[in-house]
Amino acid sequence: MISAIHSALSGAAAYAKQIEVSAHNVANVNTDGFKKSQTDLVEGSNGGVRPVVRKDDSAGPTVLSDRGHGPTQVELSNVNLADEAVTQIIAQRGFEANISTLKTSDSMLGTILDMKR
Repeated sequence: MISAIHSALSGAAAYAKQIEVSAHNVANVNTDGFKKSQTDLVEGSNGGVRPVVRKDDSAGPTVLSDRGHGPTQVELSNVNLADEAVTQIIAQRGFEANISTLKTSDSMLGTILDMKR
């Protein structure tokens, strides 16, 4: 069985990874041909949460671009900023919830230690 502290630490780390991956996607939204990554949160073997990052190889939109040799088709990134904003909000709230759990566990542990004195 995993303790509340270990569970909260696991969840906070997983949500931090999700925010990191999403931020990388947003940073590359204007990079031609960039393929976004997505983070799935899965149950770990020890009962915690584990982030699994996978690349989304779906095609981005294509546009005609003149690169000096006449018009050619260029594939843009497949990042959708609206999706990334939602992902970041959800990850932020999950991170905050896990930090609150850590604070509560710390407070409870402190109370127990004070009672033993």
